[in-house]
Amino acid sequence: MFDRLRAHLPSAATGNRVARGALLVAFALLIARFWSPYYGFTSLLQADPVTEALLPASLRDAPVFIHREAGRYDGAYYAQIATSPALRDPELATAVDDLGYRARRILLSAVAWVAGGGAPVAAVHAYAWLNVIVWFGLAGILWRVLPAAGGWRNTAAWAAVLLASGTLASVRLALTDLAATTLLAGGLLLIERGREKTAALCLGLAGLARETALLGAGAWWPEGKTPRGLWVRRGLLALLAGLPLVVWWSYVQRSVGPSSAGSENVTLPLVGWLGEWRELWRSTGVEANRGLLLCGWLDLVALTGQAAYLLCFRETRSPWWRVGLLFVLLGAVLGPAVWEGLPGAYSRVLLPVALVFNVLAARRRAALGWLLLGNLSVVSGLWSFHAAPGAPHLLTSAAAGRTSYVLETDARWSVAEWNNRWRWSWCEGEGGLSFRVWPHQSHVQVELQVRGVTPRALEVWHAGVRVWQGRIGDRPEWITLPSLPAARGGLALELRSPAPPAQEGAANTARGISFACFGARLVPGRATSP
Repeated sequence: MFDRLRAHLPSAATGNRVARGALLVAFALLIARFWSPYYGFTSLLQADPVTEALLPASLRDAPVFIHREAGRYDGAYYAQIATSPALRDPELATAVDDLGYRARRILLSAVAWVAGGGAPVAAVHAYAWLNVIVWFGLAGILWRVLPAAGGWRNTAAWAAVLLASGTLASVRLALTDLAATTLLAGGLLLIERGREKTAALCLGLAGLARETALLGAGAWWPEGKTPRGLWVRRGLLALLAGLPLVVWWSYVQRSVGPSSAGSENVTLPLVGWLGEWRELWRSTGVEANRGLLLCGWLDLVALTGQAAYLLCFRETRSPWWRVGLLFVLLGAVLGPAVWEGLPGAYSRVLLPVALVFNVLAARRRAALGWLLLGNLSVVSGLWSFHAAPGAPHLLTSAAAGRTSYVLETDARWSVAEWNNRWRWSWCEGEGGLSFRVWPHQSHVQVELQVRGVTPRALEVWHAGVRVWQGRIGDRPEWITLPSLPAARGGLALELRSPAPPAQEGAANTARGISFACFGARLVPGRATSP
């Protein structure tokens, strides 16, 4: 009876495939929270008001999400380079912090430019979602490296790489580290399969995503006694892999000049690593964000465990191990600029260590303790995705055909509230609305959904002219505005009610509220191109 029952149960390989498929779906749902019909995935770029003030002319008034709190990051720079990957736009020198340094990592920016058809705004939007595609690409490569039929360790290692802190940080901040690691993994797989010329091309592309990826050429270091001819052949393959970066680097220096940025990223062995342990210890008693501090500890312990495993269990004949060792040595000499901070950049820079550790640990059937220790950074990776960026004054982000639009309130409105059916914001008596449409239209006609706290008169003004007046009830209703001229695709509207506001709350001590806006929509066929 038990044999018949076992025959109807799914095999271990099938269970592993189901688990992997579930993770792919879960990631798709997780990343979908960052998408907007108007802004796309540009919230991942981490552009802030300083970024906005320096944007090239081709991106001004474009649908790029701006985080209102200061804290710009490199993804916003790479996205702007995507508007002119040949570096011919003179405004890039002002918009991009140290253009000569950022432009070295041109691969994703160039791909985004091609994907966007050479249109600057389309290129920025393409850059923002490229890492999402790369994540699925890494999942596919690792599926071949660690097949589902290989047992639960293969699936655990497969998932751990995809959820590692460095992996998800690259997606969350639209950086180039994940692309470099994905191409590195593809190159190592090709080397194992004897396709070394294609592997050299793969590593060459990886170097254009991040320079350190060229350490992957260490996979060709001959082991033991090797004929001279093999030394020469593998040396030529390594040179072939490095050639694209050398050529591009020369072009960057001629185009925008040399850059010394990154020169402080290297220091004496272990200085940066020990400094990070000291920094975390000092922060333990003073850091208010306990979750962030915990993630910092887990990242550092995980990386240390990965390095310890590679040093304890040497496999000199494995190209994976040789590359992993080189990245461990790189980590040993990385300077404080890479190690410091919460979270530190080292989890991304040394992501290949996590990759190699998991591949070798799964293949060697390492003890569960090693797998748990080396993958503690999964907690940090998932934590970085726990909350999508907020937009407290955004009411509508939608699309109608090829036209997308957004409606946001100004500071005179309360922050947005929502339930399963509605999203709305209250105003005390006078407040502004910003309605923007993309692509830009010369005239647009808009409907607003509004209600009063009690039935009352309402006026809508545009450019100093009253364009609508009437009475609204205490239930949401649509009002239709006339076709209005849109300056660079935007309408600045002012809503006013002469009726006194009601004091919210039983004790009449809370905010005063007069009317609410629930969103906006375009009147079909009334938007006109400039």
